[in-house]
Amino acid sequence: MRPFVILALTALLAACAGAPKELVEGPYYTEGFSDGCRTAEARRAAFDNRSFRNEELFRLQPSYAAGWRQGFAECQPPPIVGPQPTSPGSVEPVL
Repeated sequence: MRPFVILALTALLAACAGAPKELVEGPYYTEGFSDGCRTAEARRAAFDNRSFRNEELFRLQPSYAAGWRQGFAECQPPPIVGPQPTSPGSVEPVL
């Protein structure tokens, strides 16, 4: 239970530390957020390393860059909690 509480508090603090208001309200924030989220989802679903990002906007428009980073961060899969197998084919011994 305790790791879950720590994880929830960390997520809450991260949300509060988001992009400054002027960037969130910028003209390209929504487009950047969408592209960042699309990148995170593609990487999670297909182990795809492509980046859906308009490099010129990312470099020149702070609102696009802030949106992209926030979208990428929010669309990451949740961390795996609990014991994991040591290898893909491992089987727990029966005692």
